[in-house]
Amino acid sequence: MANFSGLRLRLRQCLPIWWQHPLSVLAILLLTLAIGALAMHFNITTDQTHNQRNTLSSASVKVLKELPGRIEITAFCSNSPFKGRYFRKSIQALVQRYQHQQADIQLQFVDPASNPALARTMQIKKEGEMLVSYRGQQAHLYLPYTEEAFTNLLLQLKHGEHAPLWLIEGENTLDLQDTTAPGGSQLAAAVASAGLHLEKVNIAQQALPNKTLPTWLLAGANQQYNTDQVNALLQHVHNGGNLIWLTASPAQQGLEILAEKLGLQVSAGLVIDPRNRAYDIAPHALSTQRYAGQGLTQDFALRTFFDQAHSLMRPRLANNPWQVTPLVAAAEHGWVSARYRPQHPAHVPTFDPDTDTAGPATVMLSMERLRASGDKQRILVIGSTDFLSNAQLGRGGNQALAMRGVQWVLNNQPSVTLPASPLRDSVIVLPEGQQQWLLMVLFNGFQFGLPLLLLLTSGWIWLRRKRQ
Repeated sequence: MANFSGLRLRLRQCLPIWWQHPLSVLAILLLTLAIGALAMHFNITTDQTHNQRNTLSSASVKVLKELPGRIEITAFCSNSPFKGRYFRKSIQALVQRYQHQQADIQLQFVDPASNPALARTMQIKKEGEMLVSYRGQQAHLYLPYTEEAFTNLLLQLKHGEHAPLWLIEGENTLDLQDTTAPGGSQLAAAVASAGLHLEKVNIAQQALPNKTLPTWLLAGANQQYNTDQVNALLQHVHNGGNLIWLTASPAQQGLEILAEKLGLQVSAGLVIDPRNRAYDIAPHALSTQRYAGQGLTQDFALRTFFDQAHSLMRPRLANNPWQVTPLVAAAEHGWVSARYRPQHPAHVPTFDPDTDTAGPATVMLSMERLRASGDKQRILVIGSTDFLSNAQLGRGGNQALAMRGVQWVLNNQPSVTLPASPLRDSVIVLPEGQQQWLLMVLFNGFQFGLPLLLLLTSGWIWLRRKRQ
């Protein structure tokens, strides 16, 4: 005890002398500047939580390593001190976890009230929505801001970059260089701007890639495919390949066997809406805003147009692996007419319950099933062969819906599922029969007992020092 007291006395004698040195202030200032310079150049971050809740999982780190190049994130949040502040803080906390693993992730905040034109252009619907861009591709993310949701979004962008898209040659198939109304130049430009590569191929002569099955696009053909093409198409679907099929009549395209294989029924007659005549519009020129609240049309609200559309239906079958979702419905007050002819739009036959089907009618549907590899086979069917033409793609929300469909079909690989990280000791388990009085003890102890204990302890220490 005596040695300890002597050491403490010597320290007290030395410290005043050190502080009184003329260079002490300069030394402290230089030391502070050196520490600040090191902090600017070196960033050391550690996660001290019990179950590493603030550290990216190995699955997320793996996805990031497969995404070389810049990832740009634009978050649309207001500058309000309440809701906007909550969104900004939550988004920044999430993105910083990814920035620690990859520095080339850029985050910027945009106030929708200050820049409403940009918000409309980017189709932002809610405050707090994020737009993530990577090599020309874009994807939206909203609540919840979780690692699993953000990693799956990055996974979709990664897969969409490498997935091949083939436009299958056929009689009167879309010409990607044609800028006239029936051409497909707008489709080619939209696909290219999304970072995808669309190539027109003859499937009877083209060799398949070794690694990734391409997505085949059947668009605009109004003549029968030859036998070799039909066989290649059936083999593609059998192997688990993705397909986007624009059809008006499978028999006209020589694809009845494909429709039968998929269990798909396409109406022979056109979907018409007689109310169009009040606006001097042909009954077969449909417009709609009736979309499924799931799948690729979730939160989609733009008006779309379908010309000379046919109704699509797939009956439910027992033990069927396909998950079918009717995406777009039209002609709520119309019907599928077996006698209507688009060459004579002024003549609208009356509804015949024996041959016609009352609306609304499904004009777009999706099909998906699990492959043996774990990813999904996806098929998108549209009941109008002109939907992707220049004349139709430039109307309303047709291009936005078309690109949603393309991205949905391409992004078919399995998503990442991350285990939940519960807080340690977030649940207190109390013995049965004693919960009520134990809760009272805990509540009153922390609210009243602990402050009283601190007050008594401080008073006892004060009295003790006063007596000494």
